[in-house]
Amino acid sequence: MVALLLTYLLLVLWGIELKGPLVLGSSLFAMLGVALFAGRSLLSNLTSFLIMFVQNDGRGAWVRIIDGANHIEGCITEMGLMHVALKYLDGHKVIYPNNLFVTRPVIILTA
Repeated sequence: MVALLLTYLLLVLWGIELKGPLVLGSSLFAMLGVALFAGRSLLSNLTSFLIMFVQNDGRGAWVRIIDGANHIEGCITEMGLMHVALKYLDGHKVIYPNNLFVTRPVIILTA
């Protein structure tokens, strides 16, 4: 920390402007943060898929996913790497992310 402060003071004394490198550094830092967040989300969905795949192949099961005070109910029609597709009674299709499917309570109504 002290070395950075001394380097900064030395550059200022020599008259070198640090505006450009600071903007570049902060931009790179922001891009790194976004990339790490996106990578974490992607890894979470893939890990959730592996957990669901090992447990069983739930296609055709009628399930209710409880999300707080709300719930989603439907028949599992597809289990992909990133999502589970549910079909309502009225024919509407709902795409639900795997990481939420694994972390929310799921009631299996029929198998």
